[in-house]
Amino acid sequence: MRTSSARERLGAAVRLRAEVGAGSRAPEAGRLLFALRAAVPHDHAALSRWDPMRRQHVTSASFGYPLEAARVVNERMQDLALFAELQQHRIPLRLHDIEPGRRCGAIFDDVIGAHGYRDGLSHCLFSPDGRYVGMLNLSTYAEGGMDDQSLALVSLLAETLAESIDPLASSGGGRVRVEPGEEAFVVDVAGRPWPVTAGASPRLLGAGQTWQELCAAGTEFRILIVDGEVYRVRLESVRAGTLVRYRGVDAPAELTLRELEVLVLVSGGRSNAQIAAALGVGAATVATHVENILRKTGSPNRTAAAVFATRVGLSAVPARQ
Repeated sequence: MRTSSARERLGAAVRLRAEVGAGSRAPEAGRLLFALRAAVPHDHAALSRWDPMRRQHVTSASFGYPLEAARVVNERMQDLALFAELQQHRIPLRLHDIEPGRRCGAIFDDVIGAHGYRDGLSHCLFSPDGRYVGMLNLSTYAEGGMDDQSLALVSLLAETLAESIDPLASSGGGRVRVEPGEEAFVVDVAGRPWPVTAGASPRLLGAGQTWQELCAAGTEFRILIVDGEVYRVRLESVRAGTLVRYRGVDAPAELTLRELEVLVLVSGGRSNAQIAAALGVGAATVATHVENILRKTGSPNRTAAAVFATRVGLSAVPARQ
């Protein structure tokens, strides 16, 4: 097979980056990985996304690697001291640049050595807001190995590669960010929540069906009561489903937690007697809470208070027990 010139390889990388950048949607990992060979010659390749809760990688796309080899890479890569260096330096690392004394562990023994790879390249991938999203691994049987241009071209395409496996890539194009102080998880089309940030609370993750209903409503942000805590939540459509970003906040209109709970039920059309039964309190206590809600929210009646609740997106979410 004819060897591509340095100019041809650079041209392939530039075209790939331009084609992806011109699209309105995030690139598909498989298609991108297949096209990468024209710019960076290799025999086997894999793109794997990072699961922050399981603290291991999950294959997004793979060509050539045996299933067992891919499993070892996904489960054991993060155990290597070299992995921390890859994340810190954020530049690709070739196998032949690693000192022989450091080539030990399952990756070297059960993948590289067992399958006879002469060289390879690994690169950690990050989103524009600095989240670690996963990694690229390339392997080759070629005697010449991975050349210096491969390092440069993988670096050139790093942002494009990261976008292809980022579960937070916007379904309509553009950038999606998790702001400082926010935690996040994604709710997929089946209503299953799975974490994006390591600090995503299991209590919030446990409200599967409720999250599916909230996400289907398409509200841009909500104020949620979850297990006695109040959160401001932002919802946005992303590749993997609906992104739920949240942070703890003070209650709107200086309402107490109990008043918020009453307001949720008022907005649902419940009578004072029904609210009292639902919360296990007396009807007179509910009446007092309703009076306070009307005063604090500036609402002349229960209907106006319900409108206020709708405007701030107030909901009560059952948490995992």
